[in-house]
Amino acid sequence: MSRAELQTVKESVGRSRTESTYHNLSHSDRILREFVEDKRLLDIPISTITEELFEEYRFFLKKRGLKGTTINNYLCWLSRLMFHAVNQRIIRCNPFEHAKYEKEEKKIRFLQKSDVAKLMSMTMNDREAEQARLMFIFSCFTGLAIADMETLQYGHIQTAADGKKYIRKERQKTKVEFIVPLHPIAEAIINYCRNEQEGNKAHQAIKEKGDSLVFPRDCSRSVMGKNLCIVGKACGIKERLSFHMARHTFGTMTLNAGIPIESIAKMMGHASISSTQIYAQVTDKKISEDMDRLIAKQSVIKRETTEREENDHFAATPCIIVFYFFILFNCSHIVATTEYFESTRRYCYPKCALAFLGFKSTKK
Repeated sequence: MSRAELQTVKESVGRSRTESTYHNLSHSDRILREFVEDKRLLDIPISTITEELFEEYRFFLKKRGLKGTTINNYLCWLSRLMFHAVNQRIIRCNPFEHAKYEKEEKKIRFLQKSDVAKLMSMTMNDREAEQARLMFIFSCFTGLAIADMETLQYGHIQTAADGKKYIRKERQKTKVEFIVPLHPIAEAIINYCRNEQEGNKAHQAIKEKGDSLVFPRDCSRSVMGKNLCIVGKACGIKERLSFHMARHTFGTMTLNAGIPIESIAKMMGHASISSTQIYAQVTDKKISEDMDRLIAKQSVIKRETTEREENDHFAATPCIIVFYFFILFNCSHIVATTEYFESTRRYCYPKCALAFLGFKSTKK
């Protein structure tokens, strides 16, 4: 049954399925056949399959040290075959319908700006490795997936009324149109690729029609992935590079730059904004920036409070000095006229006030 399902997928390549999907399913079927051979069987009748087989296959995959996401992909192929058997009425229900898959927290892998700068400063001597490097950097500043870069044509690059260039294209995966402004670094890469193709007459003849590929590929995608890993090691990047990591890098960098998540969803061609919300996770840099912003804000408040207290102190000091000289200036008049005021019983200051100032009555 697995061969019949693979043949159906192969026939739909180019219409509703892509070639990469067919290769991925073929690999999943090959792993399933290895599991059957490990049980020393040629085949397993569908009618005898129970949920225990699902758990046995899970254990077989875990022994290989595979990650949870990879294990789930292989288990999904087995469950898909069961659903196909139900549709053909070979069995009444899917025995794996209530089976539980591996639970693994999805963590997005992306590069920091310093790592992107390392890739930009490095040049590879190998032509295929250099193309992989350029495509990765291009994806970091445009968010295009590898499938969209492979089909990117010069005709997809348009110019707006204000003279700014942008890419308008339909995603291969979701068939959703995306619009992304062309970053100056991405534009420089396109100009470089165009100049490299100028000497090729075959490309020149196609280019006149406006449908020449920006990144013509001379090797398979797996070879490009290996070349990209070589580029990462040459640049001293510890993370294992993949083209989808570049897309994640674009999503996190635009989010950290303050671009609304709705605009990011449109630029990345997501069918649902929930796909974009995974980039809203808090990054280490964002935590540091938020803390620095909080510390800076508190420092400004503390500095303003200190300056206000100093200003209040300096503003009060002249008043104290004036009041002091006012007392000294009037003390002589108070002593000189005390006898007169006492004799006439017209006191300018109450006796309590004179006593407070330290003056004694001159009347005997």
